[in-house]
Amino acid sequence: MFLTEPQSTKFDVHFSVGNIPVRVHPMFWLISIVFGAYGVRNAGINIFVGMALWTAAVFISILIHELGHALTAKAYGWPPRIVLHSMGGLAIFSPGSQSRKQRILIDFMGPGAGFIFGGLIFVGVLLSGHSADLLPGIGPRIGSGPPLSGGGRLELFVLFLLYVNIFWGLLNLVPVQPLDGGHIAKAIIEKFRPRDSWAVALKLGIGTAAVLAVTALLVTGEIFIGIMFGLLGYQNFQMLQQVQR
Repeated sequence: MFLTEPQSTKFDVHFSVGNIPVRVHPMFWLISIVFGAYGVRNAGINIFVGMALWTAAVFISILIHELGHALTAKAYGWPPRIVLHSMGGLAIFSPGSQSRKQRILIDFMGPGAGFIFGGLIFVGVLLSGHSADLLPGIGPRIGSGPPLSGGGRLELFVLFLLYVNIFWGLLNLVPVQPLDGGHIAKAIIEKFRPRDSWAVALKLGIGTAAVLAVTALLVTGEIFIGIMFGLLGYQNFQMLQQVQR
C-alpha cells in the first residue's frame, strides 16, 4: 500500500514466514491499537479486549495481504521481504525485467490473498450454522442461520477478520495512488497513454478519492474512510503537481 520503507528502529519485531523476512515497525502496532479503540467503543466489550482482538485481526490480515504480493514476486524469481508499518505494509523485491502482466498480477494478489482468506473464514461461518454479511455491516446477508452478531470475543474477532480482508481488500483496489488499485490502473493506462500515463493515473486517483471521501462523509457516515480518501486525494494532487513540473 505504501511507497517508501520506514527506517529501522530498535523496537522493530523481526521474524520469517518460510524464508521471507518480515519486519514490523512499532507504528504498525500503535496505529492498529488507536483505531481498535475507536472501532470497539460501542461494541459492548471491554475496550482493551476489543483493541487486542482488532490488532490481532489487522496483523494477521495485513501479513496475509503482503504475503500475497511477496509469494507472487517469489514465483517470478524475485526474493522478497515484508515490512508492516502505519496502516499497511510493503512487499519489497528487486525485479529484473518486469512485464505489465506480472506487475498487475503482483499488485492484485495482495487483495486477492485477503479475499481467499476471507472466503475461507466465511465458509467456516456458514458451516458453523451462522449467517453473516458478506461485507460486515453492509450486506448482503448470506446463510439461513442466526446472524454472526459479534456478541462474543470469537464472533467479534471473526467479524474483524472478514471486515479487513474483504471490505478493506475492495477499498485497496480502487484506482487511487498508492493503493494496489492505483498501481494496477497506472499499468493499464500505460498501454494506451504511455507518454502521460502517470499524470492520467493521478488525475483518476484525485477524482476517485474525492467521490469516495464525499460519499463516506456525507452519505454513509464513515468518517475514518472519508478522511483517509481525502488525504489520499490530496497526496495524489501533490504528486500530480510534481509530475507536471
